[in-house]
Amino acid sequence: MAPGLSVPGSSGIVHAAEAGGEPSQETQDTVAADPGQAQEYALEAITVEAKRPDWESKLSPGTVTIIRPDDYKGEQKTLPDMLKDVPGVHVREVNGKGQYTTVSVRGSTAAQVGLFVDGVLFNLGGDAAADISTIPVKNVERIEVYRGYIPARFGGTYMGGVINIVTKRPSQDNISASVGQRSWGGYTSSLQIDAPLGTGSLMVGVNRDQSEGDFRYKNFQAPYLYAPIVKEYEAMVADKLPSYNRKLDELKTDFGIDIGWEYFKTLEEVQQAATVGSDFYNAIVAATDTDTANTLITDSSWFVYDPDFQKKWWDKKMADPNNRGVDKELRWRKNNDYKNTDAIIKWQDDHWTAKATWKKIDRHLPWGLWASNGGYGNPNTSLDLDDFGLMGMRRQELTATELLVGRRETAGNLEWGWSVNYLDQNKDYRNESYDPIKHDNSSYPYFKRPLAIWSSYDSRRAGGVIDGSYKAGDRHLLEFMVNWSKEKMDVDGSQLDIDNDSTKVELTDARLRFRNYFEQTLFNIQLQDTVTLNKAEDFWFTPSVRYNSSTVLGRSTRMIEKDPNHTYFSHTDEQKDSKVTWQAALKKQVSDKLTLRSTVGTYYRLLNLYEIAGDGAGIIPRPIYAKDYEKGLVSAFPLPEEGTQWDVSAIWEDRMLGADANIQLTYFGRKSDNLLQLYRFGFDYFSYSNAAKGRVNGAELQTNLSWDKWDMNLAATYTHMKAQRKFNNPTGDNIYYDMPVTYLPEWEGSLRLTYRPDQKTSVFTELKYMDKMFVSESFEWKQNALTTVGLGVKHKVTNDLHVMMGVNDLLNKGPKLRLVRSGLDPNGDPFDSTKWPTEIDYPLNTDHPTQGRTYYVTMQYKY
Repeated sequence: MAPGLSVPGSSGIVHAAEAGGEPSQETQDTVAADPGQAQEYALEAITVEAKRPDWESKLSPGTVTIIRPDDYKGEQKTLPDMLKDVPGVHVREVNGKGQYTTVSVRGSTAAQVGLFVDGVLFNLGGDAAADISTIPVKNVERIEVYRGYIPARFGGTYMGGVINIVTKRPSQDNISASVGQRSWGGYTSSLQIDAPLGTGSLMVGVNRDQSEGDFRYKNFQAPYLYAPIVKEYEAMVADKLPSYNRKLDELKTDFGIDIGWEYFKTLEEVQQAATVGSDFYNAIVAATDTDTANTLITDSSWFVYDPDFQKKWWDKKMADPNNRGVDKELRWRKNNDYKNTDAIIKWQDDHWTAKATWKKIDRHLPWGLWASNGGYGNPNTSLDLDDFGLMGMRRQELTATELLVGRRETAGNLEWGWSVNYLDQNKDYRNESYDPIKHDNSSYPYFKRPLAIWSSYDSRRAGGVIDGSYKAGDRHLLEFMVNWSKEKMDVDGSQLDIDNDSTKVELTDARLRFRNYFEQTLFNIQLQDTVTLNKAEDFWFTPSVRYNSSTVLGRSTRMIEKDPNHTYFSHTDEQKDSKVTWQAALKKQVSDKLTLRSTVGTYYRLLNLYEIAGDGAGIIPRPIYAKDYEKGLVSAFPLPEEGTQWDVSAIWEDRMLGADANIQLTYFGRKSDNLLQLYRFGFDYFSYSNAAKGRVNGAELQTNLSWDKWDMNLAATYTHMKAQRKFNNPTGDNIYYDMPVTYLPEWEGSLRLTYRPDQKTSVFTELKYMDKMFVSESFEWKQNALTTVGLGVKHKVTNDLHVMMGVNDLLNKGPKLRLVRSGLDPNGDPFDSTKWPTEIDYPLNTDHPTQGRTYYVTMQYKY
C-alpha cells in the first residue's frame, strides 16, 4: 500500500509503509474508516491516546489527511516537511529552516489554525501563532490534518483548520535507536524504549536535533545594485557634495562642533541631505550662541554623508579572510544555528493514560536581510548579520514541561473519558551583541528600547476536558465535549525597571503602558450528531453546534505601583467574547467507487492574549479618546474574527492504469469578516484593529496510485484570495480598498515517486513546487516561484538494521530564491498575474535566505 493511499470509503488520506513493501498499521486497523465502510459501531480501541470505540473514527465527515511519521523513517523530515505534502496546507519557514515556522490552511492566517497534541491545544495565548518547528515527530503515531469541517472533539472554532498530533501508544517490548548526519552541521539522534509495566506499557523516548545552519547563498544585490549605485555616488562626490562638506568644515571651525559622519543609503537621501543640510547650516549660523546651535543639531533628524566611506567599507569586508565571502555575489548565512532536545514518558493501559514531556530549544534568531536593513536601495542589504554589530546575535532559549493524566470508560453504548493537563513554558531572549561599555550611550538608541537587551516570557496553563460518544439507536451517533483552560503569563525584560523615585516617572513614560501580566480563560461546549438518513445506510447527515468563550486580561503592575492615577492608559484591560456557531455535513456513498461529500459552517475565532491586551512590548490595545476628556484615553479592543466556510468533494477509488487508485478532488470557499490588521500608532507601538475582510476560493487534489513495485503520490492546491482593508474617510464612511494577501501562493504542490526493486530496498524522488507570492502590503514586491527536487534510497541491511541516505533540493534552488520589484498595469486586476510587467527591477534576496542542497544519512537499529 502506497504512502497516501486511502482506505476504501475513507474521508482522508492514510500514509502507509513503503520500505520493503510491508503493510502499514493503517491497513490493519483502518483508522480512517468512515460511515461508508461499516455501520456496526463496534466498541474496539483504535486510537493511541486512550481506549476509544472504532466508530469514533467515523466522526470526521469533512476533509482529513492522516500522516504516519514512521513512513518517513530515516529521511530526517520534520513536522513542517511532512505538512508540505498535504493539499490545502501552506508552511512558511519564517526565519529559515529549523527556525520559527507557521502553517496556514486554505488561505488562512497562521493564527487561524489550531494545533493540538493528543487532543490538548498547543497554541498559547501569548504567541502570535503556533511555532510548528518546536513540535517533535520522532515519538508520534500519526498527524491528523482537518480542513473545513472540524470534529467536535477539538475545542474552539478555527477558520482554517485543525492539526492534531497523536503520540505513540507504548508497546510491550521495543528498543530502537537511530543516528543521522546532514549538511551544514546537521545532526540527529533518537532512542525509544518500550516495556511492560503493571497493567499497561511504558514508553520512554529521547530525541536530539541540531544544526549549524551556516550555508551559502547568492547575493542578488551585488551585480544589480552595487555597481550602478557606486557610480551615482561617485557622481555626487564630483558634483554636489564638495561644497556641502566645506560648509560642514566651517561649522566645525566656527562652533567647535564635530557632527561626525554616517554612511548613506540611497542617492535620493544624498540629494535630500544636500538640500536640508544647506538650510540647516544657515539656521545654525544664524544662532546667537553655541547652546542654540547644539540644540538645533540635537533636535534635527538629518544625516551627514561621506560617499567614499561606503565603498571603502564594502571593499574591506570583502577582503576580510574571516568573512568567508568568495566574492560579492556569494555570502554565508550566519547566526542560524539551533539545538532541539525533547523527551517523553508515557504509560498506558486499557483505561488510564499518563504522559509527561519536556523540551529545550536553544537557537539564534537570524535577523532579516531585506526590510530590516534598509530596503532595496541599500547595497548592504544582503550582508551578514554580524557585519552590523547591533542586532546580529539574538538568541532564544525555550524550555517547556507538560503533564497529562486521563481515563476512559465504556458502558454499553456510551464511551466517555476525562483528562487534565498542565503546561509550563519559559521563553528567554537575549541579545549577545550588547556591550554595556560600547552601547550605554546616546549613540546606540536601539538598546535604550524596552526588551532590546533581554526579555522573558513565563507561561503556565492548566486545563481539563470531558468528552465522549453515545450511540442513540441505530441511526444516531452523538459526540460531546466540554473543556476549560486558564493561562497566565508574566513578562519581564531590560529597560522595564522604573526608578523608585516617583518624581522621576513621567505620565508619558512608555514603560508604564507595557503590560507585564496576562491571563486568558477559554471555555468550550460542543455537540455533534451523525445521522444515518436511509435504510441502505449510505447517506449521512452530520450537524454540529458549538459554544465558545474567552476572557482576556492584561495588567501593568508597574503602573499600579508607581502611578495608580495614570491618565494615558488604564493599568488593567479585560475583555470577554462568546458566541454560538454551527456546522453541517452531508455524505453519500454513490457506489463502491464514488463517494460525494459537502460541508458548510460558521466560525468565530477567539483572539489570543497579544491580539487583545498586547504582547508586553511593542503591541498594546488601540487607544481612543473618551468622550469625557478628563478620563483620558481608553482601550478599543479588537473583536473575534468571523467567517463562513463550505466545501464539496468527490472521492474515487478503483483500479486505474493497472494500479490501485485513490483520487480526491475538493472545491472550497470561505468568507471572512473582522479580520485583524496590525497598525502602527505613534512612533513606538502597534495595535490590532478589525480593519479587513476577505474571500478565499480554491481546489485541492490528492492522487495516489500503487503498483506492485511503484507508487505515485500527487498533491496540488489552487487558492484564489482577495482581501480588502478598511479606510475611514473624513465623512465617517468606511471605504474598502484591495490589498495583497502576503506569503500565500496561488499554486502549490508535491509529487513523490517510489520504486521498490525488492523487499529490502526502496528508491524515491520528490518534487515540490511553490508559486510566486506577495511579500509586502503593496502590489510591488513578490517572491519568485520555487521548485525543488529530492532523491533518496532506503535499504534493510538486516531485519533490525536500516540505512537511509538522500539529498534534498538537488539542484540547489533554495539559495537562489529572490524577491523582485515590479509595477502594475493601472487598468489591470492586481490579483491577475498576467497583468504584471515582465521586467525585473532591483532583484533582492528574501528576508531570510533558504537553505539549499542538503545531503543526509541515517542508521536505525531495532532491538
